Amino acid sequence: WGKDSNETDDMLKAEYGSDVRLTCIGPAGEKLSLISCVMNDKGRAAGRSGVGAVMGSKKLKAIVAKGKLQVPIADRDKTNELRRKYIREMEGFGPALQQYGTSGITADSAMSGDSPVKNWAGAGPTDFPNAKAISDDAVIALEERKFACWRCPIACGGHMKATTGPFAVPAGVHKPEYETLCTFGTLCLNDNLESIIKANDICNRSGLDTISAGCVIAFAIECYENGILTKEDTDGIELKWGDAEGIIAMTEKVAKREGLGDILADGVKVASEKIGKGSEEYAIHIGGEEVPMHDPKFTPGLAPTYQLDATPGRHTQGGELIAPPSGVELGEHELTVYTGRAEDQKKLVDLMHVVNAAGICMFGHISFNANSIPEFLSSVTGWDMTMDDVMLLGERIGVIRHLFNLREGINPLKTKVPGRVLGIPALKAGNMKGITVDADTFIKEYLELVDWDAETARPSEERLKMLGLDDLD
Repeated sequence: WGKDSNETDDMLKAEYGSDVRLTCIGPAGEKLSLISCVMNDKGRAAGRSGVGAVMGSKKLKAIVAKGKLQVPIADRDKTNELRRKYIREMEGFGPALQQYGTSGITADSAMSGDSPVKNWAGAGPTDFPNAKAISDDAVIALEERKFACWRCPIACGGHMKATTGPFAVPAGVHKPEYETLCTFGTLCLNDNLESIIKANDICNRSGLDTISAGCVIAFAIECYENGILTKEDTDGIELKWGDAEGIIAMTEKVAKREGLGDILADGVKVASEKIGKGSEEYAIHIGGEEVPMHDPKFTPGLAPTYQLDATPGRHTQGGELIAPPSGVELGEHELTVYTGRAEDQKKLVDLMHVVNAAGICMFGHISFNANSIPEFLSSVTGWDMTMDDVMLLGERIGVIRHLFNLREGINPLKTKVPGRVLGIPALKAGNMKGITVDADTFIKEYLELVDWDAETARPSEERLKMLGLDDLD
């Protein structure tokens, strides 16, 4: 207790052996930060929704696992055959991930309008023209070696070289992901890559979600800019757009729950409620979850995903952003036409529920033909699964999660989505200039397709019976 996640990892492996696997919380989880996460491998995280605080509330520091038994596989030969086949046929995002990891899209996303800029109020071309400084080649230039999760053929991660100066880190810290590069970069107008690597390391060691942490720093900067926060509130720290030193200083305070950091450590929703003074305008969250670095104005399917999923404000829950390169028939849609998209949205959401439940990496999902999913599930389990079976299974998973929330009084149709996320008011510059997402139309058609009530969001009894879930309420 009291050790950071790296120290905890080293201590437990020294005690139980280097071949164990473990997951742990850092000091942020111990101090019940609502944006704390659960860490493993010193840089991989179950990062969203404050799950680190759940472990912290139970005084549970870590879980260590060690075993020798093989996982049973119904048809091992077939599974190995499929593995070799699909590795040879990798497509989609896979090759780019092998080269750059997720950092490869940072600059393009800032310029295209995919990633939000200046706390969702700016545009890449006008407000953050130097995005290449925190993207692809610039990141790889500081990479020491690749990092892969166990036996992963993509190996999108990386360990960084040691750096010196005000943002010094030791060799071997983890490479920041796209989301981190955006929250501490584009969202804060910070093009100092070494400071983002430092922020990433602070978050990893303390066990903070880098999405929420970067978002809460951007929130604080905008509050400071508008006189809601002062130097007296920040203990003398200047919070300005692009000020790397101020960003790092406040991130350290958030990690330690010191001063203003104690308020910010519970995320933008709680912070804005405590600070008041109109700060709510700058608190960009959906259902209390800071919004990730993908804009529905650029990918309209994110509007229903962010609002309707049982864990709102999550880009990893499926929809138009996360589509396999082949294997699912999808239509073509004009960017600002919001009708006729619901069927494709449902396919991609249902598919992603199975991907998540099966423990398949999202990056693998967007790098291989979608038919790999029923084929692998069939060979591993012995079930004879088709793509239709997978889609039905995905809808069942989604509805069960949804019914849990309804039982607890959470109706997603009552969840507020910040105007900035939908383009209200519309941006005045950049690729998303003048665009406002018609989320109401998109969601209305989606509700009709899945047969959910337009007011209560409850699935019809007929739909529940079709899904075999009519015994749930």
